[in-house]
Amino acid sequence: MIQTIREKKAFYTILLLLGLIMFSCVYLDSVKVTQIYDGEEVAWAKAGDIATFTLKGHIECHEDHNGVKFVVGFLAPKSWKVSQNAKVTYKNDLAEDPNQEKTMSLIPETSLPKNGGGRTWVEALTQEYGVGPNVLDDMEWVVFWTDDSWDIVNNANPNYTIYIRTNVGEQNMKATLGFFVNHTDDGFSNGGDHKKVKFSDECFEVVDGKGLTIDYCNDHYNKVQPLASLQDDFVTFSFNGAVNLDNALSKSGEVYLKAIAVTDAGNRYTVNEKSGKTQLTKENAFSDTYSITIWPSDFFSVNDDEHIVSVDYWFTNKNETIVISKTDDDALLGEENPEEMAPFYFEFLCE
Repeated sequence: MIQTIREKKAFYTILLLLGLIMFSCVYLDSVKVTQIYDGEEVAWAKAGDIATFTLKGHIECHEDHNGVKFVVGFLAPKSWKVSQNAKVTYKNDLAEDPNQEKTMSLIPETSLPKNGGGRTWVEALTQEYGVGPNVLDDMEWVVFWTDDSWDIVNNANPNYTIYIRTNVGEQNMKATLGFFVNHTDDGFSNGGDHKKVKFSDECFEVVDGKGLTIDYCNDHYNKVQPLASLQDDFVTFSFNGAVNLDNALSKSGEVYLKAIAVTDAGNRYTVNEKSGKTQLTKENAFSDTYSITIWPSDFFSVNDDEHIVSVDYWFTNKNETIVISKTDDDALLGEENPEEMAPFYFEFLCE
């Protein structure tokens, strides 16, 4: 009798495990970020244009699901304002017309993922995947779901295609874009059977826009936050010595900011003193990052009737026997810069 009970428990345990194993699997088969310009396929878009990003995948269903909404998340620079600008549509084999593009909408913050632990979809994605391989955190996940709900029966294997069409903003930049798929019957559970994430294999670039290119894809000696600032904002300039651990400036243990502000009147204001005003502070004992936060109009003592347009800057040691410039930074990326000790450059923008 005892053995019979044990055998029944074992039998039902096996059934439960099989049920978990045989639950529907979601696959993200491909992501396409390239655009067509003049008949050529390119991994960039012109500033202000609408770019289309295409996801293709399929679902292998091993039990019935009723009233399911499909979910897609998109990681992009904040300046694109995806939640305001994007139009997201999809096609799937379950529809009466599989070629019809159907609509998706932003998921309300009040609609939490079933297994997200009380987090919103955006919070869950941000905590789980961050900004992916990007080196700047000025990016955001935006999450959509299908306006229609779907019934998927056992052994159905529908294909889907999702189109994300969005304005890419006015700022020159390049970034690795992120894509996530899931469904509401799963809602961000553990494991990867029911949810998938992919990051673009190549950096997607925005060209012919404003300012120098903001590079989310590669580590650089320099970093400025926030990326869009006015002269009356507090701005943080950082030197990232970890990008090249052999650099002499980090080893010197002292980093100073040398900078020249250019105003709308064409005047140049230089700050090149070596004091507490210009010295960068090491973030912590184990870090090779040094930072300084300034109020630009005060830091450069700019006349009240002028506005700062841009800043040229370098990182130096106290006696300037060591100078890190954009020329050094370009060399790290295998790029040649014919100008010796070319300055880093920051342009003041307002968004």
